[in-house]
Amino acid sequence: MTEGSTMTDTGVTEEWLAAALVKESAEAIVVTDPAGIIRLWNDGATRIFGYSTDEAMGQNLDLIIPEKLRERHWKGYFQTMATGYTRYGDKMLSVPATHRDGQRLSIEFSVALLRDDAGQIVGISAIMREVSERRNAERALRTKIAELESRVGPA
Repeated sequence: MTEGSTMTDTGVTEEWLAAALVKESAEAIVVTDPAGIIRLWNDGATRIFGYSTDEAMGQNLDLIIPEKLRERHWKGYFQTMATGYTRYGDKMLSVPATHRDGQRLSIEFSVALLRDDAGQIVGISAIMREVSERRNAERALRTKIAELESRVGPA
């Protein structure tokens, strides 16, 4: 056992449980350092975005951020690194992303600032879920409702 880890009733360490959770999660779990470089990329991220761990590690998030959103993303990212504050810490965010093959994805995610023992930010984690199918169904439903309302007239 490593220093600071504890054993559970089942005989495995909390460290092992955390690693297994990250590896086996269906959601994408991505951690970046203060410079925005990917330091952790789980199997869920590979499944959603199409890049293997080897391809993603050491790259920045431009890998999955649509080009037109990059400037805004990095401005907010570096502001968070400088101030230690994110207004999104307790919110689920919905944004477009890009798959390796260029396909546009709709994702929802939450973020958490990661701090060392001295309280310094050492990175940001994001847990992401791909929701393109649901978004497309919602869009089709809104279109159908608008079409029906136009036939019936105002309420």
